[in-house]
Amino acid sequence: MSEQLSRIQVLIVDDVPSNLFTLRALLEEHFEEIEIVEANSGIEALEVLMRESIDLIILDIQMPEMDGFQTAKLIRSRKKTRNIPIVFLTAAYKSEEFKEKGFSLGATDYLTKPIDDYQLTSRINAYLSIIKLEKNHKSELERRVEERTSELKKALSQIKETNLKLETTLSKLKNAQKQVIAQEKLASLGELTAGIAHEIKNPLNFIINFSELSKEMIIELNDTFADVGKDIVEGSLKDITPDDVDNIKDILQNLNENSEKIHEHGKRADSIINNMLMHSQDRKGVYQDTHINTMLQEYISLAYHSTINNYKGFAAKIETNLDANVGNVKIIPQDLGRVFLNVVSNSLYALYNKKRKLGDGFEPMLTVRTINHEDNVEIIFRDNGTGIPQEMMDKIFNPFFTTKPAGEGTGLGLSICYDIVRNIHKGEIQVDSKEGEYTDFSIFLPKHVDTEENENGEENASYQNR
Repeated sequence: MSEQLSRIQVLIVDDVPSNLFTLRALLEEHFEEIEIVEANSGIEALEVLMRESIDLIILDIQMPEMDGFQTAKLIRSRKKTRNIPIVFLTAAYKSEEFKEKGFSLGATDYLTKPIDDYQLTSRINAYLSIIKLEKNHKSELERRVEERTSELKKALSQIKETNLKLETTLSKLKNAQKQVIAQEKLASLGELTAGIAHEIKNPLNFIINFSELSKEMIIELNDTFADVGKDIVEGSLKDITPDDVDNIKDILQNLNENSEKIHEHGKRADSIINNMLMHSQDRKGVYQDTHINTMLQEYISLAYHSTINNYKGFAAKIETNLDANVGNVKIIPQDLGRVFLNVVSNSLYALYNKKRKLGDGFEPMLTVRTINHEDNVEIIFRDNGTGIPQEMMDKIFNPFFTTKPAGEGTGLGLSICYDIVRNIHKGEIQVDSKEGEYTDFSIFLPKHVDTEENENGEENASYQNR
């Protein structure tokens, strides 16, 4: 126990110096642990109480200017001193009426003189014991509070340190996420490559074939006009027959048709290349009015040819039922294209695995429908593949969750699809599946979506920079 805790300060108040001397001598004789402070009046007592931490007050009643009752009343009125025990010690005010008044003012005890030393010291000893217990209890509480405060400070420091580590980890995770998303984007671009090669090859073959035919027709036309020119020079056109004229007309018509075909397939190849470039660009996505049905058909074809290139010998029946009333919708084409590519690729992967398991008895089929609603466009992908286990349905859009074997997927595909549809296009993406039978993915795209404007005034979303 510290010296401050072991010492108990007792204030004795009396206007008679001899009474103070006698009381001090008695207390010091019997109580070594107390420190006595004297006051000659009620006013002086109040001054002492303002500057000292007093534990017990022994107060005379009969004093000039301010008696003991008035002093006690003021002591009890102040927050700092209202709980200090007060023992009245008087030779003049002995009646029950005065005792009642003393106790009504908050006195702890009311002693009258003459009182023998044993009785007085016994009473004082009892109060000192209570004070010691209270001081010990208070000290213990303060120790516990200090200990708890120290623990809390330590815990707070650990929390701050942990938060700092978490912030660092979060920053690393965000960087890692950007890298994984970039890898996922490159992977999806890789998936496009085989399909694009096949898709570009077809229109280029048409262009080459029609170009060769056109060259032959031009040679034939030149020969015909050479003969006509010869007849003109010789001054005779008698050998030009109606069949020659019809032949020239047929050649010109075929040339015109070939030119249209070359133009059509050239535009087709240009569109495919533009889609590939748009898919690979790493810039802020710009909202564009886009014909959903046309875009959907392109990505179905790209995903399908990519799949059959990866899984040799695999083929699936793809049926499309596209609502003609579905026109242009304001979307970010490269982002939504990734959604279409991912969903179709997943469906074809499920069909491939089921075909590999069941063999010739199973006919893989993917059905894609669009439905025009009043406020949105619904796109439904339904395959009769392996389906999704019921216990995995709630996790299907979680980042890094995949139903594929290790090494065959990052688990980010559907998570990115969810982000693009829900957060960028303010739409909905839903899944319904029965293991072993089918999987339905439904995408709802609002016809009207609020878009942000970037610094250049272009309407954009932020997915590309995430």
